[in-house]
Amino acid sequence: MIRNLFEKLSVKVMEKYIEFVYKTSKVSYNGFKNILTEDGGEKVVALFWHGDSYCLYPALKGSKLYVITTKDRRGDYISDLCNYFGYKTLRVPDQSDGGNYLFKIGDIINDKDVSNIAISMDGPLGPYHEIKDFAIAAAYLVKRRVMPISISVQRKIELTKRWDDFKIPLPFNKIIIHFNYPMEITRDDKKEKFATKKKDIKTIMKKTDLK
Repeated sequence: MIRNLFEKLSVKVMEKYIEFVYKTSKVSYNGFKNILTEDGGEKVVALFWHGDSYCLYPALKGSKLYVITTKDRRGDYISDLCNYFGYKTLRVPDQSDGGNYLFKIGDIINDKDVSNIAISMDGPLGPYHEIKDFAIAAAYLVKRRVMPISISVQRKIELTKRWDDFKIPLPFNKIIIHFNYPMEITRDDKKEKFATKKKDIKTIMKKTDLK
């Protein structure tokens, strides 16, 4: 009971704080955000770093988006935040929960006639900025292009004791959200275990860091 109350209070504080940050900051959007709207004409898999997730919630508001998260306590927080900002969540099992994990995800996406998908590339537990096969393979399986989303935050607190260097943006800030050009995942990418594609995505994400 007390734990549930603490969770709800924590989520409410996080919701109001990040909204305040956006209202008091200069926020710019670069690139292909229109793809994430209902009439964008294409279903994509949006990719982002786990440590940037909190910074991105208001940025994606209004996009017809499903966020993939796990069926655990951590996923409960994410699900509550997503609901507040108008996203839906796909609660998926951990990898240890039976076999054919990736195909289970594909079935969930296809069965629900899901529009755009958002996946943390290095989540849920890292290592830091190491792209998991799952993020790319899921896009290949459901035949969608991937769209890396990076965020530049001029003033922020980074929780460096966490594996993901979780970022908390400060108010009265400068924030730039980069919706990078969608990339196709091909059979050749699969043959090389997505190595080149991962390298390309990491290069794109680094270029949009705000120093």
